[in-house]
Amino acid sequence: MSKSEQEPELVRAAAALDRELVSLEALSRSVRKIRLNSEKNIGKAAKELQEVLALPERLGEGLQTLAAAMAQMQVRQQAALEPLSAFANEIQARMRRLSEHMQAFAALGNVANEVNALIQASNGDHSSVLTRVDAKLTELASGARALFEAAGTDDFPEVAREADALKQRMQALRKRLELKN
Repeated sequence: MSKSEQEPELVRAAAALDRELVSLEALSRSVRKIRLNSEKNIGKAAKELQEVLALPERLGEGLQTLAAAMAQMQVRQQAALEPLSAFANEIQARMRRLSEHMQAFAALGNVANEVNALIQASNGDHSSVLTRVDAKLTELASGARALFEAAGTDDFPEVAREADALKQRMQALRKRLELKN
């Protein structure tokens, strides 16, 4: 495959148009330099002028080819951008869903803070708050399990891992509290 076959159509069309313009400019300069002082020079000038007059038609064809190549480039651009619109919508939906999971995780954190506050408020007398703590730990473990499952289903493995780790910590804490009684 030659280099010109590898070039995009737009580049080839622009290069061809540029060659025609260079040719027009050169002929224009050449014709204007001919001294019109002999039959031979007048004939030469007339002949070159005829060549110059043929160039606008070729330039017009070159411009049409360039315009067609640009239109094709616009089609390619649109074809590349259209799937990105759908992808942008998917990103927004995924961000919303991740935000929902993170809000659920934050809510679990609030319940964990409540458990911690209950335990600290008991001043070592855990029997007085054990029922409330146990209920909160059960709520936490249940919420963490639900978040683990939802995040796994929605393909958010990091959130699922964190929720599973929280669930396991809450179950371990419940067991430790049961042993102390």
